[in-house]
Amino acid sequence: MNKRQAAIISLAFLLAACHAAQPLPSSENSSLPKTAVQENQTTAEKTENNLPIVEEKETEAVPPSVSQTPKIEVKKEIEPAATQEVTFPSEPAADRAIFDGEDLIDFSERSLHPYAGLVPNVNATQKAPWAYEQLKYGIYYTFVKAGTAYIKNRGLVSLHGRPVYLLQTTAFSAPVIDAVFKVRDVNQSWLDAQEFYSLGYGQSVREGRYIRDEWVTFDYDNHQYIGQSKKKAEPKQVQGPLDIKVLDMLSSLYYVRSQKLEVGKDLVFDIVNRSKQYPLIVKVLKKEKVKTEAGTFNTIVVEPQIRGEGIFVSKGKSLKVWLTDDKYKMPVKMTVEVFIGSVSAELLEYKRQAPENIL
Repeated sequence: MNKRQAAIISLAFLLAACHAAQPLPSSENSSLPKTAVQENQTTAEKTENNLPIVEEKETEAVPPSVSQTPKIEVKKEIEPAATQEVTFPSEPAADRAIFDGEDLIDFSERSLHPYAGLVPNVNATQKAPWAYEQLKYGIYYTFVKAGTAYIKNRGLVSLHGRPVYLLQTTAFSAPVIDAVFKVRDVNQSWLDAQEFYSLGYGQSVREGRYIRDEWVTFDYDNHQYIGQSKKKAEPKQVQGPLDIKVLDMLSSLYYVRSQKLEVGKDLVFDIVNRSKQYPLIVKVLKKEKVKTEAGTFNTIVVEPQIRGEGIFVSKGKSLKVWLTDDKYKMPVKMTVEVFIGSVSAELLEYKRQAPENIL
């Protein structure tokens, strides 16, 4: 197994989190569609759809839905980003093992997002489909287990006066691969708990000798996204215009989970990844029963549309995600075609626990 194949295996789960292709031309009318929690429903209807508004103990009324927000004109030239007035902790909030034998990534040698220092509030109430959820996956290249991945909801933090989910993925290559191409990757995303749009994301990649730390903040007040990307040299500034509310590659998976999915009906929303903004189409294909080590599930299959070359994805290759066909819409299986063969991520174990046991 060569280095490229090893990297594909250990990062395959990120593809299923809408780690999508080269950008499509930006659509003038593209914006986050109205979520199920933002529709004008009665209390009974909201209960039936299992998508209540997420809020802390005391939360102000939910602002108008994203789709109702008027388009904001953006200047052709963006002024250099001003220094943030808010001071964030310099040390990242410590992670905690959830599953038996779970490895943790050492954050101390990484350049993480400034938001990474925000500690989740164990007293904040979660009501989203992924409330208190922790997921463990096996990563397989054909029939060989080549790594382990975790997708965690680490809880709610307070950001700019709003409750925000801290979402995190970590990827570990298997010991047999560590000897030739050790992988220890972490991705974090901050998702608004009321309207389900992204406040920012961070990627920290360690793959063999390759090192990259990148983070982006979505500054909606100033109509831009700002951040930095660092490899081995000095960090480079990441900056671009932002006239609508968007998602990143990880939060987009959770956004899809918040929606009412119907076979034959597409979802369309804007995503920003690696300083590119573009609309992403997610097709809802079919319903199917799937058996994994974690159990047998009735699922609904979705397919993010990949146009052109994507990260670790060849042109025209297929990426599919199996979500449970219930109120949770938990991802239990993901597959992607690669250069030779295919890679899959299958759910090994999952937990939904009280806050004090997951932070």
